[in-house]
Amino acid sequence: MRTGPAASKGSAASGVAATTVAAWRLHDPSLPANPDLGQLRRRLRAGSLPRALRRRALAGGRRTTIGVDGDEVGLHQLHAQTEALAVRLGAIGISPERPALLAAPPSRDFIRCYLALLARRCPVVLANPAAPAPELAAQMSQAGVALALTGGQADDTVADLTADGTVTHLPIARLDAGGGSLPHQRLPRSADVAIYAFTSGTTGAPKLAPLRHGDAQASIRSAMAAWRWRPGDVVVHALPMYHQHGLSALHAAVLSGSSLHCLSKFDPERLMQEAQRRRASVIFAVPAMWERVVGTHTTVDAPALRLAISGSAPLPATLFEQINDVLGMPPLERYGTTESGLNVSNLYDGPRRPGGVGFPLPGVEISIHDETGELSVRGPQLFGGYAGRTPLAGGDWFATGDQAEADPASGAVTITGRLKDIIITGGINVQPREVEDVLAGHPAVDGVAVVGVPSSRWGEEVTAFVVSTGGFDPEELRRWTRRSLSGYKVPKRFHAIEAIPRNPTGKILRTELVERGTRLVAAPDGCSLDKS
Repeated sequence: MRTGPAASKGSAASGVAATTVAAWRLHDPSLPANPDLGQLRRRLRAGSLPRALRRRALAGGRRTTIGVDGDEVGLHQLHAQTEALAVRLGAIGISPERPALLAAPPSRDFIRCYLALLARRCPVVLANPAAPAPELAAQMSQAGVALALTGGQADDTVADLTADGTVTHLPIARLDAGGGSLPHQRLPRSADVAIYAFTSGTTGAPKLAPLRHGDAQASIRSAMAAWRWRPGDVVVHALPMYHQHGLSALHAAVLSGSSLHCLSKFDPERLMQEAQRRRASVIFAVPAMWERVVGTHTTVDAPALRLAISGSAPLPATLFEQINDVLGMPPLERYGTTESGLNVSNLYDGPRRPGGVGFPLPGVEISIHDETGELSVRGPQLFGGYAGRTPLAGGDWFATGDQAEADPASGAVTITGRLKDIIITGGINVQPREVEDVLAGHPAVDGVAVVGVPSSRWGEEVTAFVVSTGGFDPEELRRWTRRSLSGYKVPKRFHAIEAIPRNPTGKILRTELVERGTRLVAAPDGCSLDKS
């Protein structure tokens, strides 16, 4: 393994590579040249979100507003409602440390319930409220939930799943807040589990990742330092709240006293209107959302905007430039995983490279394997290991499964793909993202995903699924690809598709496409086969 662009001498004070400390100081110039690593990590992990909420509320917190679809509450009032609900949950027999499902659309009630469960020291199992019954049943069983708080479609789904009474089910719309407050010593600490998060499952079955309060605190605190976060910031987003990306803005609001305004459903016009109306300084979105924003706007007048953040999926270079044209500023792409939080970010001050994710955040170390290119990370934001598996020790590296390159001169990181996504065709490795980037540059291509479909001849066939803006012409797409790539990287099959299947945060569901491609091999209508 190597750290950054090359192995380098460590800092005597911290034991961390000098190049890593230099990267941290690019993000946060206030850090000393030889930081005390233990002190830095303890500071990043300290406390918990309920403790931060109480501290902010007692300090005032009346200027901060948090809301969804215009239903807003001040931080001081939110704190009172949160602790009252936590007391109410205790009164109906909900014990601390017993996991609780929270499956509901974004709303003020969702936020109140999430914070109340944390204050009650109940690990929160976040779930998609629109998920089908088998998926929710599997998540509830795997996490061992004792309580299910639901909203939207999940009300009826979970009512059926909990009919035997083994799990307490409460629709949040009918949940009486009660009254009271919690003793300070009973609020959770950094080592307590805050969230049971399921991995995205884009390449296999989702895994259960317990995230401690300290993990979540360190993740957003290091990013806030890098992004120059301040109490006066106003954040707007339309992300699902059951995913870390959407929740991180709430965590930042509570920790810093910034304001947060969410939309329960994404619409590009509404998102930009909300950003203008609220004088947003920060927008969070995934590439699929940014793609629709630039598709519906030629320019956006948002004078207060200072950060357009993109994450959860790769941001294509062409989309980077389009966002820059529409907003008048380059987007800031960052990188993270469910298990390790936010790890790498482009610089707030300084050039942002299209296709690059920047430098490790303060406290985070990265390592890139010489042979495979796999990125590993460690730091205060790292989880303690998957549920039911061998735990990670404090100094362990976590192998992300993502492949990366570091610029030899600057150390800036680029994510090049997923190890599990690699296509092995005729014994040669092909990285899907490289092929996707070339095809995405064709004027008739509105969306593309490349996967490896099992083949008796090749092992796997490079197969492209294409959303076309006009006529679907596989031969033209093949010629286009051959201009830029070696022959073995050119897709042997092209399939027309109405939309690329993605999870709620925009990641391509490649397993679905492999299954679809396998079926289409037997019935190849609408596809083109290169017999060379």
